[in-house]
Formats: sequence, C-alpha cells, structure tokens
Amino acid sequence: MSYANMDHARWAESNNAASNRNNASRRNWKPVPETLSAFQAKVIDICGMIGNGIYNAPINWDKINWGVGAWDGHGQMTVPWRDGTMSTYDFMPLTRLVLLCHEARIRCEIRAKAAGHFELMFHERTAHEDMVLNHPSIDEAVAAFRSYLPQDHRIRYRAPAEEKVA
Repeated sequence: MSYANMDHARWAESNNAASNRNNASRRNWKPVPETLSAFQAKVIDICGMIGNGIYNAPINWDKINWGVGAWDGHGQMTVPWRDGTMSTYDFMPLTRLVLLCHEARIRCEIRAKAAGHFELMFHERTAHEDMVLNHPSIDEAVAAFRSYLPQDHRIRYRAPAEEKVA
C-alpha cells in the first residue's frame, strides 16, 4: 500500500462536510471548504503522503487556514502540524515534503509555533521568470544544486576506498 495512491483530498472534503454539519450551531464557527480548489487538494495530498494518510496526519484541523489567495494572486494555505520531528531519511517526511513540493511547484515554509508544534505554510507557484512567482521542478532544483556545489567539495559523499587484500 502506498499513500501516494490515496485520494487524501476527497477524504478531507468529506471530513470538512461533516465538520460543517456538526459545528454549524457553534458560536464563531467558520465553515471550511467542502469542495477544495486544485491548490488546496494538492496541499492536502502532500500532507497525506507525509503524514502516513491524511487521517493519521498530525494536523490541527480547526486551525487550518485554507486561504483563498495570497498577495501575488496565487493560493496560500497554512497547516498546523502537531509532530515536532521531521527527518530526511528514517520515515523521511522531510525528504518527501521537499520532493512533493518541487513536483507540484509549491513553496513550503516551516514555521516553529510551540514545543513539538510547527506549521507548514504553502504558497502556490509556477514555472515563471519572476523569482517571487517561480518554483523549480525537482529536475531544475537538482540541476541548480549540482551547479552550486563543486564536484570536488568535501561535503560530497565518497565511498571509503576498499581495502586491498594482500
């Protein structure tokens, strides 16, 4: 089973509809979108894939800022995350987050909120000449990184030389 094959956005739409029905009488209740925009659906899919299923993701659903547009006219969305750890390999949510965002051309900013809590702020971007609107694809990001770091730089991993057996 792969979380990449699940429709996390559809689950969120169903969950949002139930939330709107159950909380309609609550004071200060702000309805949440029952039909997600293409951008919102991508963000929810990303969160589902890094959270091992959207229903398992450590999201504070009441605090999501679904956003309708940012100052640049593109989508913006903020998702509170209640798990204070992300790593690049073991269970790899950080690696997956970065790669998925590059694949979708969505900028993601990680902001500390409190002990064990942070928020993921997503900004919709495109392939564009303007630095503010642009976001590189995976291939473009790797190419830019490869040109940034010289081949002989000490940070690059090199396998230890095999010992010669005499």
